[in-house]
Amino acid sequence: MRYARWWATACVGLLMLLPAAARSHEHSNLPPGPIRDRHELMKAIGDQAKNINDAFNVGAEGFDTGIIQRSADAIAMSAHRIPDLFPKGSTGPNSRALPDIWEKWDGFVQLSKQLEDQAQSLSRAAGSGNDEKLKEKADKMFATCKACHDHFRRPEKKKAS
Repeated sequence: MRYARWWATACVGLLMLLPAAARSHEHSNLPPGPIRDRHELMKAIGDQAKNINDAFNVGAEGFDTGIIQRSADAIAMSAHRIPDLFPKGSTGPNSRALPDIWEKWDGFVQLSKQLEDQAQSLSRAAGSGNDEKLKEKADKMFATCKACHDHFRRPEKKKAS
């Protein structure tokens, strides 16, 4: 019985480490510096966006404005950092950044600022309890992410099956 409990605990611990190991492997092919830094930042923004989306889908009891506010704040702070993580020429075979970023720099920076402003607006609305337009504000913010990706990010390569 004692051995079985130890074995179950060890297995659960290993299962908890798998996502972190997968993420570290994902980053191992990225060189240190702006490419890795922005990849991690964008991953964090995506995680916060997922939190917001999940907060709208909590069921019959409505949605969680606290999660929306915290996640929107995190997105706003991250969006503020985006332009600094794209120094001219910081590209490589593992980067999905398109040259249009540097060729259309003002538009790229404008979308980063727009994302920051929309995330702040969403956070304020969630914090004030003004939930009437929260979904609309979130959808607008997500559309800004999509617009930036559509214009400035190379599509993800399909993994071989």
